[in-house]
Order: sequence, then structure tokens, then C-alpha cells
Amino acid sequence: MELNLTYEDIVKTLREKSYINVPFSVDSERIIEAMDAFFRFLEEPSEIKEHIDFTIAPKHRRGDVGFKRRDPSDHIYNDSKEFFHFHPAVFERYSEFIAENPVLNDFLNKALPIWEAAYDTVSTVLHVFESGFPNVHNEVFATKDIHLLLRFLKYNWQSSGKYLAKPHCDAGSFTLAIAESCEGLRIGSHPGNLQTVVHGANQALFMLASNFRTVLNTDQFSAGWHDVIQVDDLLVGQPFARWALVAFIEAADVEALPRSETHKWYAAAINT
Repeated sequence: MELNLTYEDIVKTLREKSYINVPFSVDSERIIEAMDAFFRFLEEPSEIKEHIDFTIAPKHRRGDVGFKRRDPSDHIYNDSKEFFHFHPAVFERYSEFIAENPVLNDFLNKALPIWEAAYDTVSTVLHVFESGFPNVHNEVFATKDIHLLLRFLKYNWQSSGKYLAKPHCDAGSFTLAIAESCEGLRIGSHPGNLQTVVHGANQALFMLASNFRTVLNTDQFSAGWHDVIQVDDLLVGQPFARWALVAFIEAADVEALPRSETHKWYAAAINT
């Protein structure tokens, strides 16, 4: 992938709006095909959906691979969603099970080229970052199981105009927001400057996450504080409120910050 941004461009843009637009090589048609395969997977019995369950990063609370469901009663998150974290290590660990289940097999094989494109995109961005932060690329990529998880995500209904995802910073070092079914994602550096963002064709959004200082030893940036709001109540009655496709990237062999830090402003607001 060719990135027509210099290190100076990236620094300036991250300071101004907390994310950058970057080219992404997988087109919308293939992304929609993969999302359709994900929704077919969600219709599978629990014993198939929940069979894959392992971690690529035992020290990290967000190194999990497999299907997860989150309900509104789940402590601080208080949102409703279903998601699957994909990593290519799944093919080695569950080869027989995947081969025996055609819906799962189809979904995972459609996920793989998107994961590979996310790998290439993040690798390119971090190579540019090396102009100011030598060795940042190796901090993430010089390991066997790269901590890059691709999340296929279905948001369930909340009241119109309310949060589909509560305000937070992601638990990794970097995030690549690849695609979403409709507007609703807002990004800023703090609760007071959140702005709705729009994906351009064949573009993804790269932002820093809460743990970015593990690889970028600097205070000149802020992690991307973001949320997702429900902006269209005309879709009520559809099977879901929104879908999204996101990659979470972390340095090798590190621990995540606690939820009290990644959700700090939102947690403070609901506790006052």
C-alpha cells in the first residue's frame, strides 16, 4: 500500500482531529460480502458460534479471538452488541472444526484478506512513523502472532439518538476503523470536541488508542476518544442498528490499561 502522507502530515493531522484517513485496499463490495457472511455466522447454534475461544496475548484483556456478546447490564459498557475477533491463528488452532462447518469456514475465509489489508495498512503507517519514533514498527510487528484483531461488530437497538457505544478510548495502541453501515462514529481528543466522521471510498480511519505510549514515547498526541450514537430512528424494526468493521492493534507482550482509564470521562460522568 502506498501512503501519500509524510510523517509531518500525520503528526499535524493527529494533533488537529485525532485520526487520519488512510487508503484501504479492500473495496466495499468485498467488505459487505464479509459482513453478510458474519451475519450468517450469527445465526449458527451457540455450540458453533462459541467454540472458538483463545487468546493471542495472555497478558492483555483484549487479546481474545472468537465470538462475544455484550448486554446492557454488563457493568460500565451498558451497550448491546455482538462481535467476533478474527486472527489468522484461528486456522492453525481450529482447522478441523472450521472444515466441518461451512458457514464458519466461509466467514473466516472472507475475513482473512481484510485482516491482511489491515496488516499492510498499519505496517505502512508505522513505517512512516519511524521518521520520528525509530523501531515503532518492530514494537508491533516483530513477533509471531501479531496483536492485530479484526472485529466484526453488530450493534443492537437502543433509543434513537442514544449511544450505541459509550464514549471511550480503545484498549490497544492503535485502531483502524475500516467500515460502518451508517454514520454515528464520533472522534475527538476529549468529550468536548467529538466530531462525526465519514468513511471515504476505499479509506480507513487510523487513530491512536489508550496504550499508544507503549510504542510512541510522547505526550504530543492524544488517544482518539470516541463513541457511536444512533442517528437514524427510521431504521427501527430492522434486524440491527448498525454494523462496523474495526482492527485493534497492540504492541507485543504488553498489558492493557484498565477500563477505569479507557472509559475515564464517561465513568466520571455517570458517577457524578
